[in-house]
Amino acid sequence: MLCAVAGAACVLFVAAILAGAPLGVASAAAATVTVLAFARRERAALRWSLLPWRLLALVTGMFLTVQTLSVHGLGALVARLVGGSDSLLGQLRAAGTGAALANLVDNLPAYLAGESAVPAANHDQLLALLIGTNAGPLVTAWASLATLLWYERCAAFGLVIPKARVALNGAVLAVLAVLAATFALAVTA
Repeated sequence: MLCAVAGAACVLFVAAILAGAPLGVASAAAATVTVLAFARRERAALRWSLLPWRLLALVTGMFLTVQTLSVHGLGALVARLVGGSDSLLGQLRAAGTGAALANLVDNLPAYLAGESAVPAANHDQLLALLIGTNAGPLVTAWASLATLLWYERCAAFGLVIPKARVALNGAVLAVLAVLAATFALAVTA
């Protein structure tokens, strides 16, 4: 029952976003539905320890750091790295820059930093940046919020992750995934 309610909350979230609801409203509504269902059916499962407080602070700090660095030259650097061309080379540059920046600072602030560097008319280059910031953050543990959550859950269960091995495998996979997806974008554009 609770799994069905959580699934319905996810569908509600997606439907609200597609209907044009603000992200904060849609996510709050989906979270409220899920929490209320748990409060009614399995209250003991709700604990403050379920909230990833350290991750919230870390991600907020990453956004603030990237925003500050953008004001002090990161924006210009990203614009030079991305370039202004919507050609295959421009798409590869955008994807590579997005992947590299995501592995440095996290994919969400990396995308925001890169988005401001891509000219508004270069839709395919913007999609390539999206590919880089989503398929590329596989090397460092902080490269994406999903990876941070995964590491946090593994640590909570006492599972030790060999970070060097993950980074090496992630680097190979990130390069292959970003290149393949960017070439697929260029072929279909």
